[in-house]
Amino acid sequence: MENKTVTVNDEKKILLSSEQTDSKGLLHVVGWFGVFISVPFFLCVPLGFTDLVPSMIDVFGLVGLRVPAGITIAGLLTAAIGFHRD
Repeated sequence: MENKTVTVNDEKKILLSSEQTDSKGLLHVVGWFGVFISVPFFLCVPLGFTDLVPSMIDVFGLVGLRVPAGITIAGLLTAAIGFHRD
């Protein structure tokens, strides 16, 4: 019979590999949700320069640009949380 010893590092590796398979699908959903939150505001800027849609300043005003900027940053932070293991 072969005597196999398991160290703490081996247990940690096993735990991390099983943890990754369980939560990776949910985290990817969270990451893509954050991307979808940010994409409309990213597309609005170049389309606003070409006059295909009203510019962000026309819609929100100069002071109100904090609203779409905050939503975009929140979406990007959510995407960073969702994709942090990739």
